[in-house]
Amino acid sequence: MLSTFLVLGGGYVAIVLALWLRQDAMVFAGAGYPDRGVPAMLRPAEVRWLGEGADRTRLAVVRPAEAPVALVVYFGGNGEDLYAAAGTAGVLLGYGVEAWGHEHPGYGASPGQPGVASLLAAAERTIAAAKGRAAELGVPLVLVGSSLGTFCAVHTAAQGGVDRLILRAPPTTLAAAAQARFFWLPVGLLLRHRFDNRSPAPKITCPTLVVHGDRDGIVPIELGRELAAAIAGARFVAVAGCGHNDLDLGPGGPVDAEVRQLLTGR
Repeated sequence: MLSTFLVLGGGYVAIVLALWLRQDAMVFAGAGYPDRGVPAMLRPAEVRWLGEGADRTRLAVVRPAEAPVALVVYFGGNGEDLYAAAGTAGVLLGYGVEAWGHEHPGYGASPGQPGVASLLAAAERTIAAAKGRAAELGVPLVLVGSSLGTFCAVHTAAQGGVDRLILRAPPTTLAAAAQARFFWLPVGLLLRHRFDNRSPAPKITCPTLVVHGDRDGIVPIELGRELAAAIAGARFVAVAGCGHNDLDLGPGGPVDAEVRQLLTGR
């Protein structure tokens, strides 16, 4: 009996150690892969760099044929490089906005190592530039964050100067999302990347829309609902039949009316 417990205990420790060693690859799933540029159908999308040296941040900028009704900055999830972020920016373009797809540090051709400090600093650089561009255009600045990207969107929106905010499948904290998925692990002890939406949420004063699929198996819908409750006046929309990666924000999608109203006021 003792030997059985020792074997099981040793196996558990080995699994915990393996997951601890692999957590960077799990949290930042899209980092370290070769650069894919931007989708051919979006060319000539403008690829821009902000900052210098190791602190540079890369964007894909897509513009509508007519004057934009808003400037949207999109922060993608943990598997989204510039190619993927540009793709979502292209989808949002259908609302008549100018859209920027932001690339996280360490993804694609962007320098640096992904982490809490580097992702939030890169988001701040992007939003500083976006505020100037929105003022130049005379349009609202709207932030859209998806999953991991919601930490960037919430952080910068809480600092002020943002007109509207859309969050897709947001966790309250990365630890809460990880604990829900790996309930049998001591996540609180193992997790190195302490991303937190809950603490800055009460500082957000702009109109906010939170959308979450009711079949999300990665970030439980309860976390999105809890975060929406922490943001004054936020509207929470549960989307029936959608999971974590198939909740379409674009025109004709399940939240078309809600997104359109927030982006355009119509």
